[in-house]
Amino acid sequence: MSIVTLVSMSRKISILAAVCLFLNSGHSQSNVNLRVMAANLNGNTQSYQPFALRILQGLQPDVVCIQEFNYSNNAASDFRALLDGTLGTNFVYYREPFTAGGDIPNGIISRWPILAAGSWADAQQSAPNRGFAWAQIQLPGTNSLYVVSVHLLTSSAGARSAEATALQTLMQANFPTNAWVVLAGDFNTGSRTEATTMTTFDSYLSDFPVPADNNGNSFTSENRNYPHDYVLPNFALTNFETATVFPSQSFPNGLVFDSTVYTPLSDVAPVQFGDSTNAQHMAVLKDFSIPGGGTIVVTNPPAITTQPQSQAVATGGSVTFSVIATGTSPLSYQWLFNGTNIFGATNNPFTFTSAQLTNAGNYSVTVTNIAGSSTSSNAVLIVTNAPPSISIQPQNQNVLAGQVATFSVTASGTPPLNYQWLLGGTNISGAITNPFVLANVQQTNAGNYSVVITNLAGSVTSSVATLAILFTNPVVFAQWNFNSVPPDGSTTTGSTVPSVGSGTAALIGGATATFATGDTTFDPAGSTDNSGWNTATYPAQGTGNKTRGVQFAVSTAGKQNIVISWSSQSSNTGSKYGRLQYSTNGIDFADFPAAFTNGTSFTVKTNSLAAISGVSNNTNFAFRFVAEIESTAMGTANTNYVAAGTTYGTSGTMRYDMVTVSGTAILAASPALLTAPSVAGGQFGFTVAGSAGLNYIVQTATNLTSANWQPIFTNTAPFPFGDTNLAAPQKFYRAISQ
Repeated sequence: MSIVTLVSMSRKISILAAVCLFLNSGHSQSNVNLRVMAANLNGNTQSYQPFALRILQGLQPDVVCIQEFNYSNNAASDFRALLDGTLGTNFVYYREPFTAGGDIPNGIISRWPILAAGSWADAQQSAPNRGFAWAQIQLPGTNSLYVVSVHLLTSSAGARSAEATALQTLMQANFPTNAWVVLAGDFNTGSRTEATTMTTFDSYLSDFPVPADNNGNSFTSENRNYPHDYVLPNFALTNFETATVFPSQSFPNGLVFDSTVYTPLSDVAPVQFGDSTNAQHMAVLKDFSIPGGGTIVVTNPPAITTQPQSQAVATGGSVTFSVIATGTSPLSYQWLFNGTNIFGATNNPFTFTSAQLTNAGNYSVTVTNIAGSSTSSNAVLIVTNAPPSISIQPQNQNVLAGQVATFSVTASGTPPLNYQWLLGGTNISGAITNPFVLANVQQTNAGNYSVVITNLAGSVTSSVATLAILFTNPVVFAQWNFNSVPPDGSTTTGSTVPSVGSGTAALIGGATATFATGDTTFDPAGSTDNSGWNTATYPAQGTGNKTRGVQFAVSTAGKQNIVISWSSQSSNTGSKYGRLQYSTNGIDFADFPAAFTNGTSFTVKTNSLAAISGVSNNTNFAFRFVAEIESTAMGTANTNYVAAGTTYGTSGTMRYDMVTVSGTAILAASPALLTAPSVAGGQFGFTVAGSAGLNYIVQTATNLTSANWQPIFTNTAPFPFGDTNLAAPQKFYRAISQ
């Protein structure tokens, strides 16, 4: 029997012991790798596109918990074609039975047979368009895997908390005791400790170890600033977790896959560099090395016979917590502080020295073996009385109007600590939490904020943090209305010089153009002098797809959240379909994910490029409109151009007016401020502050003269950062604005 080599020695011992249990029971076992993926990969169309299918094909999952599971016309033959062409003809699937327009059902895809499946209703949805999809999968051997695929609400943490409670009740009521269970999908959580969503899940599922990408970033949202997506096994399955391995990379904690940071991409062919930028979320993988045959002997799950004991200690003293548990060996231990796993605390007894006021709180332990798990009661640690003291003061913030401002303070002292926030020295009614959050800030919220912290031993007042409200709205910085300057009273004359801002307009691929009547509704020029750019000489039927049309070049320097809008129509014989293409270097162009459709009268179109990397703050940005055949525009089998009215012909025209480029200003970030350095448990950490709400990159180097600072983590300020460096040379750290 081969045993998978693991990075974590404690996990390696656990797996080895489990394998020995099987051998000693007289059963021959061969391990099978099980790769489970959480996948909310489609783009804004809420239907799976080629970039998402390439990610599925390249990562080679065995089980996929998929969200917004729509494809082509949503016929059974469409989903069969998706599986056959992407994963293999042996894969099967379950999709929630939603058919109404706008539905975004969950689903489960499996390499192995699905024995049973269904959907539990989500009572939190006022207009349900998805539920909790579940399936029982027959794994190799005699064991089943019970999988639940979910897409929790974005509306509020309270709604997600209620969904988490309902899921716990449903899973524990419907799945066998000690079954192998995985809950995966898009949780939409703002943090890994969101109350009480994640604390509910953590009571019977495991979020440890946390998967990350090549740079150590565990966030999975499109902008990589929130932990939205998870693969959570139950405690009966955690002993089988193993590294996620690719030809040249191994990830002991599992993988958050981002095609823009993964190297080399040859590991995951046919994935392309920009595929993840088109997806709503990153894919998340966890692997398990499971017994592939025979009967697993499961006898006694853990039972705690002696609970950890509460204790009091003076500041600086040593603390030891212990537990006595029975159950089938081996037993694994994970200690928790206030319900959160303590990094590296896997021994029994658990000891730490030099207790500080911040160590006061509730300690518990989860004991796990192959048969299940048991969590102890809380043991309370009391550290000697001390008045409050502040280690990290509230930080100044510049926040856009309508956004969220969050003030926080880091304080120690004998609990409980009480907080009262003030604006301009006056108490704010109800502002007694830490952190203190202001939603939808306006100019009336600007001013000086501070906080008074009290306990039985005294009080302390923080320094003042100033909140400044910034106003930035989308502005038009380039526009072509094609009207004559000065007006000449004729629609058949015009200009390709921008009417707003600067830039260039050109014909491409052999297209020709004249001026004709423009959009008299969208263009404020009205009808007497309103010109449009009327382009002609398009390719012969079925040839030159997406090669002819018009091209615009405009600098987006200092701008972000770029939006392209325009009005267009085609003649009866002109192409019905067109495509917006964009370029970040002015030479190479990529397709916007969705084609546009022309009728024989003007209609306004709008495409947002805000989520596309490289478009913002780019002096070489360019875009163009080209004619497109139906097969690539709509995903059909018709490889010809389709006319907007009658029959396509090369004499047909495509006419454009009011081509507009808008965006918001990019705010300059203040320099990063690194505070509160600390070393604990072999981990060095600090807090990164700066302009709240803007991104900062943590970099590291081995000497201060190095020109090769390496980025290792990106997040929105303010945020804490930690790094373990037990064996490597010394490191230096810095943070810069993104």
